[in-house]
Amino acid sequence: MTTELITKETLANGRTYIHRTSAHCETGVTSALFRDKGLDISEPMIFGIGSGIFFGHLPFIKQTGLPVSTFRSIPGLVFKKAAKRLGVKVFRKRFRNQQKGMDELRRVIRTGQIVAVTTNIYWLSFFPRRYRFNFSGHNFIVLYENENGFRISDPALLEYTTDCSTHDMERARFARGPMEARGLMYYPLSVNPDHDIRKACITGMKDSCKQMLKIPIPLFGVKGMRYLAKKVIKWPDKLGYVEACRQLAHILRLQEEMGTGGAGFRFMYAAFLQEAAELFGSEELAELSQEMTAIGDIWREFAVVSARIIKQRGQSEETFAKVGGLMLICAGREEQLFKDLDKVARKLKA
Repeated sequence: MTTELITKETLANGRTYIHRTSAHCETGVTSALFRDKGLDISEPMIFGIGSGIFFGHLPFIKQTGLPVSTFRSIPGLVFKKAAKRLGVKVFRKRFRNQQKGMDELRRVIRTGQIVAVTTNIYWLSFFPRRYRFNFSGHNFIVLYENENGFRISDPALLEYTTDCSTHDMERARFARGPMEARGLMYYPLSVNPDHDIRKACITGMKDSCKQMLKIPIPLFGVKGMRYLAKKVIKWPDKLGYVEACRQLAHILRLQEEMGTGGAGFRFMYAAFLQEAAELFGSEELAELSQEMTAIGDIWREFAVVSARIIKQRGQSEETFAKVGGLMLICAGREEQLFKDLDKVARKLKA
């Protein structure tokens, strides 16, 4: 049995905040924010209710000169959807002026309210340099200000609370570049004590099914998986082996290093389906949870085979055709899973 790592901190108003580790920054932060207001809800539940599961290939958005592929919904959307579906009133604001953004952060945390901020992970020196990269979508919670800067809770990266210097906080919150956060800060104002978690789960499931199956543009959902898989198979002939490896390495990084990665998000959604199965007493949801876990295993195999190709360890069977084929298998199985889930969700009663 594993023991959950927790750290307790005393806030400006004397209340106690408990830091718990999480799998992903936005879902972990959202769960902590809601818990602080009295709504104790798990990270997988946040992910499922907030319709976090997704896939998209975005050739019109570039990172390091290469197209972005995403294995989850747009950053920030999980928080907004989960809050709306659970009846949580929130404050959320970006800032044109850096000083006003820092002043507002200080004003709020002095009241004892914990505040989530979105940052560029490259500028966070409390995290080892070798793991930092230019990504403006990392979230953590600011607890209070002290002589070292700000005491923060980063549930996805750190086992314990730590200090973030004022310089780092400013640079990370207001870093320029793709997806720049512009000082985004957010927190719940109040929660609905009579929230209907069953209805929220059903709404989240139906929305996820729609996003994965019914967007007509062939870059999103299971259509996007098939679109990208067919491109991957053709890359060596079209781009040459070296460039094909560079493109594949970019997908692999997005899958396994950005947040929990593609497989990690599938495992988190499987955990949501398992919790929902217990909530509704549904054997069908329990079976779908097992299927999503199996799909996550295939995504992990995709990552392993990709790494072997990139590092040229390859046995002869480790080819772009094989790795593209694994993605096609994931597309087929996710398509069937979300069709089945849509049918189940329509039968559930809030």
